[in-house]
Amino acid sequence: MILEGENPVKSINPSKKMNETGIGYAGIEGTWWLPAVAPFRLPLTSRQEINRIGPALFAFFDAITRLYNDECAPLVQLLDHKVPPSLREYISPSRMDTFRPDFQLAPAGKGTYQLALTEIESCPAAQGFAHAMQVGYGLETDLVASFSRYLDGRPMLIAGTQKWSPFIFEQLAFCRALAEQQVSGQVLYDLPIAQIAAGVRLGHIWQPPLFGIPDWPSEWDNAVGARIYRNGLLPYLWPDDTGWPENVGEAVVFRFGYVDYFEPTKLNKFREWSTQGAVFLNPPNHFLDNKVLMAALPLPDLRRELDQEDLDILDRCVPETHLLTAEIEAQLLAEKKDWVLKFAGFDGGSGSWGGKSVVVGRLVSSAKWQAAIQTNLNHSWPVIAQRYAHTAHTDIDYFDSDGQVKTLTDGRTRLRAFYLRDEPAASGAHLTISSRGPVVAESVHAVQAPASFE
Repeated sequence: MILEGENPVKSINPSKKMNETGIGYAGIEGTWWLPAVAPFRLPLTSRQEINRIGPALFAFFDAITRLYNDECAPLVQLLDHKVPPSLREYISPSRMDTFRPDFQLAPAGKGTYQLALTEIESCPAAQGFAHAMQVGYGLETDLVASFSRYLDGRPMLIAGTQKWSPFIFEQLAFCRALAEQQVSGQVLYDLPIAQIAAGVRLGHIWQPPLFGIPDWPSEWDNAVGARIYRNGLLPYLWPDDTGWPENVGEAVVFRFGYVDYFEPTKLNKFREWSTQGAVFLNPPNHFLDNKVLMAALPLPDLRRELDQEDLDILDRCVPETHLLTAEIEAQLLAEKKDWVLKFAGFDGGSGSWGGKSVVVGRLVSSAKWQAAIQTNLNHSWPVIAQRYAHTAHTDIDYFDSDGQVKTLTDGRTRLRAFYLRDEPAASGAHLTISSRGPVVAESVHAVQAPASFE
């Protein structure tokens, strides 16, 4: 399905304003995607649906946490399946106060969509990128405004894993945007920045191929410290990162990395900070990072915890999802074209995000599909099977690296937005459009655009 009239041409390239925010990814300074010529227009009904989904998902997270703490056997058995025992030893008292879903825009008639929630990211990146897009296209900067209201004067600490350090520039840029609203934000990784910078300079890390960058681009800057200084981002680094602090007071901590990415000493710090008054935006609870979470929706115990209105919303937007077990193998084989497989987490690497582990049944032979099921059944970590979600296709105009307007044709779409507890609306909504296969993810070859609603 080709969507018509989505992107009226503008002549002003938004990259300059976006780059001025300080964003970057790995060795690419500034925008590392193909910037759309104009915001991507979505109907007002899409905004209304996005905003209804947020409270329903917060209720879902709260119910999951209550039932897990009450040792509800069906839920615990589902969410603990193949999860390392060491990660089950501690459950934070903090609520889940932020997340970022990935939506497929399923066609539902001319100009309308059904949102299919295929992922619930518990440790989302791209806040800095989403804010930069809003600045670049002259839209309301609602993401920074939402965080400012939520923080209400409290400082925010982004405590991240060096495995995701290529995102450091966009995180620092977001902290700078918060500072412009008189809100304090700083970034701290589980390795000193100097050590990360040395690893980049020596070519030990941030080497293509990596997420979204399959090959060396024409411009690559491995001077991490110089880029931080040049873009005015130094004040937003934690001042002493040679070791994690004993106490962060009443800071709001954003955990940037799945719980299995952090060494036990760092997880212990999370616990200590919590007992001393820190609040987690996304607590270090293993079940929050587990894609099996979506397979809990049909459980009767869980459904009794939710209002009917919330259930109706979740049933409408969450595709049928199952923990991959031998019991459903026959169904998956018989309905090959209707299912995808993906790692649920805890795989010891990074296969559970960025579409790296996704196998789409309709795109492989029966023999390869059967082999993929067997391979995933034998993994020592959980895997899910999820019903295939159709997505709208569109043509979209974008600026290439020379500033010339080009058109990406027949691109698949993915919509993302950020949710914060008690905020009336989602914020930072943006789309990624890609014509390179069924898995849509940010890339040097993908177009990105902020969403506008009409």
